[in-house]
Amino acid sequence: MRRLFLFSLVLFVAACTEVTGDAVGSSSVPDGDRALVVHVSDGDSLIVEFEGIEHRVRLIGINAPERDECFGSEAWARLEAMVLDQQVTLVKDVETEDQYGRMLRYVYLDGSLINADLVKDGFAMARSYEPNTSARASLSAAESEARRDRLGLWAEGACAVSASVRIDHIEADAPGPDDENLNGEWLELVNEGDSRVELSSWSIRDAESVNRFSIPDGAGLDAGQSLRIYTGCGDDSPADLFWCSATPVWNNRGDVGYLLDPEGKIADRSDY
Repeated sequence: MRRLFLFSLVLFVAACTEVTGDAVGSSSVPDGDRALVVHVSDGDSLIVEFEGIEHRVRLIGINAPERDECFGSEAWARLEAMVLDQQVTLVKDVETEDQYGRMLRYVYLDGSLINADLVKDGFAMARSYEPNTSARASLSAAESEARRDRLGLWAEGACAVSASVRIDHIEADAPGPDDENLNGEWLELVNEGDSRVELSSWSIRDAESVNRFSIPDGAGLDAGQSLRIYTGCGDDSPADLFWCSATPVWNNRGDVGYLLDPEGKIADRSDY
């Protein structure tokens, strides 16, 4: 019984050190590593130095546009102005690194959570990615506030467009091993309007913008029609397109699909 009590106490103490929704935007900074920001890569990643070693850091819970996308340069410039050459506090959630070897962290400066500030001012979007979701509710609320007030990338004429085509569903978990059944993964678009929409030069991308698919010339959706885009290879038709990716695209633990118009503006997004 004593051993069980001690184990439970350890779990409780560990949980208390994680970032919670209440900590977002508060002046209370959880324990973490102090580090110097030496470079800002884009709107949601940077390089820090502590203990004489440089580390790549990915800000948890957010997704900023890439530097070559709509509002990407503005997001990068904003983060650089906020943290470059500053001593920050890095706080982990559940996982310490992503699949690219970057540290996953919440970044605090002068008591303020930079992740949340970027979302609140419209320089980044909230992105839920299991299991690192301690601040999910507050970051989502910050995005809702930015969208309501049309700030940053949500400003009228900035990076969002009104379109009748939307992402209806993303099937991320293919039957069996994903890499052996690429066409078991797919994303489906639907046209909810009353007229045809030409989709030539529109594109699909995932949350990290690592995987991108350009919709080919001649593709489009009549009113009420759907179009399914499979991850693997196959023969295109009016109802089916094939990404022909060599690896799975959609992360089973959670991801975001973006539908972008030819100018790179966001026509729709789908979180799962």
